[in-house]
Amino acid sequence: MARAKSTERAEARRRYRAYLQEQAEAEAVQDEEDSAPVPQTAAKAGRTAPAPVVRPGQRVGMFSAFKLATRPVHYIDDLRYAPTLILKTNAIWPSALISLAALAFGLTRTDYKDATVAFLLTFALSMIPLVQPMLAGFLAPRATWLAGLISGLISGICFEILFMWYFVGNHLTNIPADQTVPPSDQYVQFTIQVLLAGMTFGAMLGAGSGWYKRFLALSWAAPNKTQRPAPKKPAPKRSTGRR
Repeated sequence: MARAKSTERAEARRRYRAYLQEQAEAEAVQDEEDSAPVPQTAAKAGRTAPAPVVRPGQRVGMFSAFKLATRPVHYIDDLRYAPTLILKTNAIWPSALISLAALAFGLTRTDYKDATVAFLLTFALSMIPLVQPMLAGFLAPRATWLAGLISGLISGICFEILFMWYFVGNHLTNIPADQTVPPSDQYVQFTIQVLLAGMTFGAMLGAGSGWYKRFLALSWAAPNKTQRPAPKKPAPKRSTGRR
């Protein structure tokens, strides 16, 4: 028994000396890395805190969701994504369908006192579109500002057609005397103003709608219901005492 104990102690001392040697070598390597010059790009990258990783279905706080929902805009990449956004997603066609349906219905109205005319010109097909860009931004998987801009452009074109049909083509009766209509020599200027307003406010509303969608997904996400298995309790040690 005495010989076995001395062998175990010698083995323990050998492992301890090997451990000390490894620690000394690791500290030497760390000192060399710390003394080496750090590139400027690496120094800048080190100052930037890494963005927190949010797992799908993970709920975060209100202020954290407010920050995480904000994303940088990549204009060139978003413009390259435009064909896919228009043809292969559901972001554009629902809002375009609303504008076209409102235009088709508005062309059948002939009385200014009809309540549907006021509804069309102030809500469905207004000079500053509201519903269509918000819907497009909410449905777009990315490039929400571009989806809002495109839907705002479509809505502006439909509004211009309906406005010209009503007030320039004289297809609307009972128009009040105080209704302002641009003169004939300002129709081009008025059309440009309508299209620019629709595209500008459409891009803003689309981006805001996309941000709000991400904010809701982060702050009101359903908690993860997957439960981890309970850790197994260690088996009780058996006593090996000798009698």
